[in-house]
Amino acid sequence: MNVFQVTLRNIKRPEVAKIIDVEAHNREQAAMLSERAGFRVALVKPIPMGDRKLKGKKNISRKELVKMFRALASMLRANISTADALMYYAQGLPDALLQGSLMSIRNRLEAGMPVHIAFAKERKFDTTIITMIEAGADAGKLHEAFTSMARKIKVEMAFSSKLRNALLVPCLVILFQIGLFIWSQISVVAQVEDTLKSIKQEPDALSKVIFSFSHVVRATWPFFIIALTAFIVGLFRSPNLRQTLLNFGMEKWRLLKKLVMGLRQTAYIGTLQMLYANGINLARASMLAAKVVQGTPTYAPLVEASQIYEGSGLPFAEALKKRPILDPQVMHMISIGERSASLPEQLEMLRDIYEEDTAQVMSDFTQIINVITLMCAMFLIGLVFAGAMLPIMLMGPKMMQSGM
Repeated sequence: MNVFQVTLRNIKRPEVAKIIDVEAHNREQAAMLSERAGFRVALVKPIPMGDRKLKGKKNISRKELVKMFRALASMLRANISTADALMYYAQGLPDALLQGSLMSIRNRLEAGMPVHIAFAKERKFDTTIITMIEAGADAGKLHEAFTSMARKIKVEMAFSSKLRNALLVPCLVILFQIGLFIWSQISVVAQVEDTLKSIKQEPDALSKVIFSFSHVVRATWPFFIIALTAFIVGLFRSPNLRQTLLNFGMEKWRLLKKLVMGLRQTAYIGTLQMLYANGINLARASMLAAKVVQGTPTYAPLVEASQIYEGSGLPFAEALKKRPILDPQVMHMISIGERSASLPEQLEMLRDIYEEDTAQVMSDFTQIINVITLMCAMFLIGLVFAGAMLPIMLMGPKMMQSGM
């Protein structure tokens, strides 16, 4: 796949131009993909390999994947071929690189390549998506595979958004309050202390304690800021640090453990149901579903359970009991599904139950975080008041005595 730089000029105002990068097989395809209403293609120039910034390697956003899979599913249900559906969806897309990728997939399909391989060669889709596409194509239910993937990604986005909103605003509020407290200690309290010295008045006992605390803050605040910054950077850059803190929090706070395990089990059950219901055998489906919790302590037991199931001939529920990381309710319903040949239905029911339960736990968690944030804010505001306003109020009589 080549990358071209295409210059477009406004038809009515030729002095207005815009330049876009397009991934295509040749100049003609690049020009076709770059067409925009009100503009004409003025120049198509290939970009040398050394000048490329590998924009085509980036993954497609989850929001765009949801829209794309829904659109493709609807067109496939209308008996439009996969190749034509890709072409229709690609036309008019504002993202030229995604447009080029979809057209490349379409060209591979036209050349007779299997659909899952055509998608896999773009290297923009994870293993679960490629496996789902393969399963849907093999079962003749590719539209259902696209629909399932769109639903799964949308649920993941909803939970991620709720969790981010539950933590982001409180953390920003606390950081602001910490900054306000430090400023009050190194600026306002210092001015109050200097004012008392200027009128040659001894501070009372309470003010002495406040001033002594202010001295400590003034001496240590740069080190505190450096440590806090290092902690925040480490939190964003180190998965091991995040996992260690999360494990510690789960040990100490039952609600957090319930929330995290609910999110993990929702992701695992939802992926397992999606794969198994679309034709993937249970051993492979369980192994792939475990990848959605890779990097967490939940991953290894699920992989081991899958290996036990595949190698021992035990029922899947019994294999899960050998590595009991999931709730007993999950293993019980999987056992019922296996005995009654209704495992897809039982997994779907479990998925819906855990989505609802986790949403409720998320709501409770958000409310408690908001209360904790409010209490921290009130505590820091109290420290600011005690450090800045209280000495001023106590200084009033001293100033009056000094005036006399």
